[in-house]
Amino acid sequence: MYNLLVSGSDESWNGEPFMIEPNRYLEYTENDIKEVYRELNNTCISKITRFPCIFAYEKSCNKNPFFGLIQELTVRRNGIKIQYELIPIDDFLTANQLIDMQFELDISKLELNRTHWAIKNVNLPKELYSKNILLPEWTLRQKKAVDIDKHIFDVAFSFPGEIRDYIEPIVEELENTIGRNSYFYDKNYKAQLARPSLDILLQSIYKDRTKLIVVFLCKKYQEKKWCGIEFNAIRQIIHKKEHDRIMYVKMDDGVVDGVLNTDGYIDGRTHNPKEIAKFIKTRIDSLKQNNTAT
Repeated sequence: MYNLLVSGSDESWNGEPFMIEPNRYLEYTENDIKEVYRELNNTCISKITRFPCIFAYEKSCNKNPFFGLIQELTVRRNGIKIQYELIPIDDFLTANQLIDMQFELDISKLELNRTHWAIKNVNLPKELYSKNILLPEWTLRQKKAVDIDKHIFDVAFSFPGEIRDYIEPIVEELENTIGRNSYFYDKNYKAQLARPSLDILLQSIYKDRTKLIVVFLCKKYQEKKWCGIEFNAIRQIIHKKEHDRIMYVKMDDGVVDGVLNTDGYIDGRTHNPKEIAKFIKTRIDSLKQNNTAT
């Protein structure tokens, strides 16, 4: 998947935020993709901002497009503000080359005559590579499976299923920054978790093979059997005074046995998932620096 953003102003893509009318979002986009990305909520935005982007001009501008990423979206009834980062690519597409590749990039015949934002179901790195244009390594990153009986994770999440909609954008943001197999998230490893004695495996992952455990505290957490199993491992970490391996995010005023009122936490009610992901990344980086120093 990739984002195609086309502007009719030859002063666009100069680093300043780009404004687009809401009705021009998802123009020239297949209907099945529209159904998935129509509503620009946190989950949708988290996915979209992971797609590589072509920032192009209308044909009349006769200016070369750029490659980059969407950094942040602000959605209002009368407009969408897009903050982005342009990433220099040696010998990236010229305006004429973009026209020549309209079929490969799923760009309609008249599409470059109108300002709009489309999402395309195209493997952009593959198509550009065929033209000897090499994108940054992260766009080529493969999601290889790992053996979760042995693998060491940078971070794992402990939470009840009722708040999964809040968790999803966090893990997607982290995948973009630290890589898929650097974090343990149950939905990524469904096949390997379908086994007997799952409680033993989870204890091993949380207690022995995860550098940082992020615990999402709430009333439902206290009630859930599997959260209790995970927290047993967390208790042992606390007992060993390895406090830097635990990070609390509080989702409501529910009480969780073993968590004291003097324990520090981030308030998930006042921070959005993208902010939580940044906090987690900061803790991971700190742990790595400490390990290097010792």
